[in-house]
Amino acid sequence: MQPPDPAAAPPRAPGKHSSFEFVAHAPVLAALAGAGRVLDLGCGRGDWSLGLARRGIPVLAIDLWVDGLAWLAAQSHGLPLLALRADITAPLPLANGSVDGALLALVLHHLAGSGRAPGVLTEIARVLRPGGVVAIVEFLPVPPPPGPPLAVRVPPGEVLALAAGAGLRGDQPQPVADHVALYVLRKPA
Repeated sequence: MQPPDPAAAPPRAPGKHSSFEFVAHAPVLAALAGAGRVLDLGCGRGDWSLGLARRGIPVLAIDLWVDGLAWLAAQSHGLPLLALRADITAPLPLANGSVDGALLALVLHHLAGSGRAPGVLTEIARVLRPGGVVAIVEFLPVPPPPGPPLAVRVPPGEVLALAAGAGLRGDQPQPVADHVALYVLRKPA
């Protein structure tokens, strides 16, 4: 099964696999469009990774989900995409300043709920080049459905504080779906 093509498929209600199925693609892809190499952390089956790679952006997609990574690898032939099984809460197997962008799509609330968000964001900042961009797609703290319980959603002020603690700067988020926003953060040059 092919993931939706962002040019052809309008966002729809949340599905089983990916925020790519219901989040407006254009703002997320535009935030990372100038990046030379992007990390998709907690990529799931890699729909966002494929969307970026189909635009010629080299992607390193990282997740622990074996079946999702296998599906992604099968879909990515001929694309500038590498799928890697790794724990995003552990040190990333990358040199300092070696990537231009990173994506966390509906991952931050899981990390924040377990207390691991500060470490992951600090690690992203470490591997991000100065001036690099981080796109965070995350549920807003409004009553569900869709999405996780209200208690685990991370308020915008907290997202920005977590980012600032890692040395990343950004503005208030922009909506990209009902109950979902995009945070565009940068590592100072």
